[in-house]
Order: sequence, then structure tokens, then C-alpha cells
Amino acid sequence: MTTSAHPSTGAAPVPLHPDEVEVPTWRYLGFLLGPGVGTFAFNAVTVILPTLRERFGAGDIALELVIAGYGIPFAVLLILGGRLGDRFGRHRLYTLGMGLFLVSAIACALAPSIETLIVARVVQGVGAALCTPQVLGTIQATSRGEARTRAIAAFGASGGVGAAVGQVAGGALASLSFGPVDGWRAVFVVVALTAVAAIVFAPLAPRSRAHEVVAIDLVGTAALGIGILAASVALTFGPAWNWSWPVAVVLVTAAIALVGMWRHQDAIERSGRVPLLPPSVLRLRPLQLGLLAAGLFFAGYSALLYVFPRAVEAGGLTSLQAGLALLPFAVVFAAMSLLVGRIQSRWGDTTLVIGVAVQIVALVAMAVTLSVAWGSEIGLWLQPALVVLGAGQALIFSPLTQLVVREVPVEAAGLSGGMFSTAQQLALSFGVIVIGGVVTLTGAAGRDELIAGLMLDIALAAAVLALALVLRARSSRTAH
Repeated sequence: MTTSAHPSTGAAPVPLHPDEVEVPTWRYLGFLLGPGVGTFAFNAVTVILPTLRERFGAGDIALELVIAGYGIPFAVLLILGGRLGDRFGRHRLYTLGMGLFLVSAIACALAPSIETLIVARVVQGVGAALCTPQVLGTIQATSRGEARTRAIAAFGASGGVGAAVGQVAGGALASLSFGPVDGWRAVFVVVALTAVAAIVFAPLAPRSRAHEVVAIDLVGTAALGIGILAASVALTFGPAWNWSWPVAVVLVTAAIALVGMWRHQDAIERSGRVPLLPPSVLRLRPLQLGLLAAGLFFAGYSALLYVFPRAVEAGGLTSLQAGLALLPFAVVFAAMSLLVGRIQSRWGDTTLVIGVAVQIVALVAMAVTLSVAWGSEIGLWLQPALVVLGAGQALIFSPLTQLVVREVPVEAAGLSGGMFSTAQQLALSFGVIVIGGVVTLTGAAGRDELIAGLMLDIALAAAVLALALVLRARSSRTAH
């Protein structure tokens, strides 16, 4: 029997039942639908924004709120959602969050105005924040070894496929109508049906929670929420506000709140109570390096995903064709994710290094292809590099996720899901902001815009490669 304990959590060692060590991946099906439907909802909605502008006469601010209304509460409440799962049970929080996701999807599909749609998207973001951390938290608390590797790989595959299918489905549905019903509403019908399936299959997964009562630190929660909220608002609306002085004030507010939260958490831990974010866990160097690497990886990913459809549409592709161009990438990503467990059992932490190296090769190949080809056939010309990119990113996602998960004690498993997802969401926003600023300053468009996104992604991937080498060296020293 395997046990795990950590002094910072305030929980007793959590025994793992022998039957739970090799939990088959299919038992997590209901939970694994969560990240897929979440990324589908985000990506599909970004594609239908032009349709929403036309149907509702919505302005730029309203359209930004359709996106930010989902993304900001999602980022702000993730860590709290993870800790609530530790305390009240991860199945309970997952079902509650997915239930809110379902109700909000129905409200979005029926929305009579852009204002109603924005409110429903806020509720959707809250639901996503409650259920998302429970996925990694449950996997960490109820599986070990290769079983955990396979489940985390499936977690990555779900999110990747959801993102790509969201791009394709959003473009396809936005161009259709079902009698008097606009096609964009069908996007949320798909979201609602998937949420129903997630709730139905969720009980298959083994149940888990912290064995001791986890107190919820209200002061720390408020400080963390203010800090992440301020940072999210600044990153989301900074470009629209031309990075004027109010953005600087919001960023300073975020810094003050986060520093105050850290000092408060440190004082709580020193007194022997249970903090929301245990500083003793956050001081672990592998965890810090893993979160930094994850942030850089997702920032590069979002920057490239942001410019790709814009650029290739300028080259002559339709929105649907731009989405279809990414579909083989998603299929290869999903297929390789399902094999990554076997690969890691042979290569160990070297898998991450190899994955980043493959990613860089693919990005360079895309840049070279763009230097010699452009036009309406560019989606076809880029396919070899995109397929290699899908394989490389699959070799990155699972090992990178495990770097974060394995450093957090099992009895606080919800914390690992919250931290990883928070880093992911903030990095996705940051990547779009950075590449948007580069494009604005340089005036790049079409092929030049896509090359700019590739150059940024290559630079960030090089930094991830350096961190991966450091982590591999540390792991080798620990093993010896």
C-alpha cells in the first residue's frame, strides 16, 4: 500500500486502496470530458465572434466581455475550486461545476441579447473553475505509475482535441442556420450535450478527498482572488486601453495583493494551520521550474494559435478551411498522447526534452515553408510540419503536467490541478497579449504575422528546452 504525507497540508497520510493504483483510463471518462468541453467552448466562441457582432450589433467591448466573462472567473477561482474539492470531495465539486456549465450553456444557446450571453458566460467560467481542478486532482489521488501517466496523457489529449474541434465546429456552425435558429447557437447545444455526458459518466471514476478537514482560508482566498482578477483584467483589456495608466494601477494592485497573500500564507503555515497555498510546497524548486516551463509553453501555444487563422485567412483560406488545417495536428496530438505513457516508461524525464526539441524542429520547418510558399494552398503545404508539431507537443504536455502534479502531496491533490490550470490560463492570455503587441508595433499581416508568431513560439520553446534540461539533470541527481 502506498501512502503520502506532507507537513504543510494539515492532513493525515492518505492510503491508496490497492485497486486504485492501476485504475484504467476509461474510468476517468466523465472527468476527461471536462477539459475537452472547456477548450471547445473557448475556441468555438472565439470563432463565432464575427457572427455575434452581426446578429446582436455588438461592439468590440461587448465581444471582449464574451471571452473575458468566461476566462477571468475561470482563472480567478481555479485554486479555490481545487481546495474546495480537497475539502468537500472532488466528485461533488466536479458535478456541481459541470452542472453550472450545463445550465450556462443552455442559457447561452437561448440568449436573446449580448448582455444575457455575457452573464451566462460568467456563470460558465465559474462552473469551469469548480470542475477543472478536480480532474488532475482525482487522477493524482487515485492512480500511480504508468496508470497515472496514461490518465494525464488522456487529459492533455482531451484539451487538445477540444481546442481543434472547437475551431472547426465554430466556423462550420456559424455559417449555417437551422430554420429560424442561427447556427452559432448550436455551438452551445454541443457544449450542453457534452456536459450531460460528463455528468453521467463521472461516477465511474474512483472517489477522493482529503482525509482530514481542509480549512478554507478566507483572507488568503480574497487576496489571491484580487491578485489574479487584477492581473487577468490587465492582460485582457490592456490592449483595448492602450496600456494607459489605469492598466498600470491594476497591475500594481495585483502585485500588492499577491505579495500580501504570500506573507499571509507564510504566517498561517508557521502557526501550524492549513494555508490555501502552502509556501513550503511553492518553494519546491522542481515545482517552480515546472510551472514556469508550463507558462512559457502555453504562452507560445496561444500566440501561434491566435495568429494562425488570421494569417492563413489573409492568404486566401476561409474560416472553416483554417480550422480544418489544424485538424490533423489535433488528431496526431491525441494519438501520440495515448502512446506517451509507453514512451515515458522507456525515456523517463528525457521525454520532455525530446518533445521540446521536436517542437522546435517543427516550428522552424513551418517558418521555412512560409518563406517559399504562400496563398490558398498554404494549409496543405504546412501539413507535414503541423503533424510533427502535434507529435512534439504531445510529448511535452503530459510530462510537463506530471512535473507539477508529482510535487504536490496527494492529500492536497486539488491544489495541483488548480495551480497548473491557473498557470495555463494566465499564460494563454499572456501569449495573445504579447503577439498582439508585436503585430501592432510591426504592422505585420498575413505571412509576416504568422512568421512573427512562429519566432515568438521558437524563442519560448528554447527557454522551455533549457528548463527541461535543468529538470532532467536534477532528476538524475536525485535518482543517484
